[in-house]
Amino acid sequence: MRAPTAYELLAVWERCAARTPAERAVELLALASPDAPGDELAALTVGKRDELLLDLRERAFGSRLAAGGRCAACGEPVEFTLEADELYVAEPERPTELSLSVDGYELRFRLATGADLAAVSRALDAEVARSRLLARCVLEARRDGAEVPVATLPRAVVEALAGRMAAADPQADVELGLSCPACGHAWKASFDPASFLWSELDAWTRQTLHDVHTLATAYGWTESEVLALGARRHVYLELAGA
Repeated sequence: MRAPTAYELLAVWERCAARTPAERAVELLALASPDAPGDELAALTVGKRDELLLDLRERAFGSRLAAGGRCAACGEPVEFTLEADELYVAEPERPTELSLSVDGYELRFRLATGADLAAVSRALDAEVARSRLLARCVLEARRDGAEVPVATLPRAVVEALAGRMAAADPQADVELGLSCPACGHAWKASFDPASFLWSELDAWTRQTLHDVHTLATAYGWTESEVLALGARRHVYLELAGA
């Protein structure tokens, strides 16, 4: 697969600026696999989606990732770097349909897709979004042989189902082990490739547009001419006093 061009990155940023994170992931996925049919991409599990987005991130910005946050115990900033290879999870082929028996309930379900997350992403309440996602993914729910509405499933059954789905699609639930160098507090943090890639794309876009503005002001060049400069852009920015 080739690396996306500057024009493609700017275009997807412009299209997605007002969209939800899950909706942005759908657009980024199309950029990651430009030759794949849209319905095929929509049917990919969240884990497979994230795998492709990690690949896109490597092609666009390199294999090393830098991130940071704050320690929940002492509030000190924590920065870390890692290689993209550390985020890939080796897993068997994802099944198209699964089943679960718990507390007298018999469930048939499928794994959530990126399209599912996008479809429920505008719900104002997290519980509403979760209920809508379950309604999309649970194919059949029965108790004592009788079909029951998904909305009536007890919380314990829903939690067991969520755990089964996570176990079947581990790439969709990557956690990073972090520790605070100041106080030694250790914790795990979820890593969302789609949100991380978007934050990097947003920062890259704003810097790129700043460069365009600076060089257009200094030399009268168009956006296309500035983007076409490649590595020479940094030299021109130095000459322009940026």
